[in-house]
Amino acid sequence: MRRPLKHLDQPNDSVLSTVLNCCHVSFSEPLYTAMILKQTNVLEPIRPTVRAVIYRSGDLLVQVKQKRGSAAYLTLPGGKQDPGETAAEALIRECAEEVGTTVTVGPLLHVAEVFKTKADGKRHQLELLFACEVSDNYVPVMGPHPDPSQVGTTWASPASRAAEFRPAYAAALTDTAPVYLGVFDG
Repeated sequence: MRRPLKHLDQPNDSVLSTVLNCCHVSFSEPLYTAMILKQTNVLEPIRPTVRAVIYRSGDLLVQVKQKRGSAAYLTLPGGKQDPGETAAEALIRECAEEVGTTVTVGPLLHVAEVFKTKADGKRHQLELLFACEVSDNYVPVMGPHPDPSQVGTTWASPASRAAEFRPAYAAALTDTAPVYLGVFDG
């Protein structure tokens, strides 16, 4: 259960009051807290990751991935931002590689923190989800350089197939969702 943080314009905590006395802080939407356990065995550094949120007739463009011995799952197109690359440049490159098309990158919609378990620890990813568009005649295909576990590309309903998404933020991708979606297992 999420609950709004204290209103920052009326702090009652002396430490928060001291911080706010030295600078002006304002937010356009409520901030939320979540029950979060501190992650352990986290690899450095935090990895910036970009994701494309592309809708057509209520469905999302997704990659279908499957690792050996595991069930298939869905994920948004995108990936690691390289040094010197803007978020938009990374998203355009990743979509061309993975879903074989050029995207028009729109506004930032959401931010999520994802912890992916790897052989030597957990990778902490800061995922930036951008509204994107593809041409009207785009048919889902795998791009020329798909992810190693990618087995397909398709349109999928985030509501009816929410359980198949990894990370599990598909159900949160609504018009009323806050910018910060929270923390997810990858």
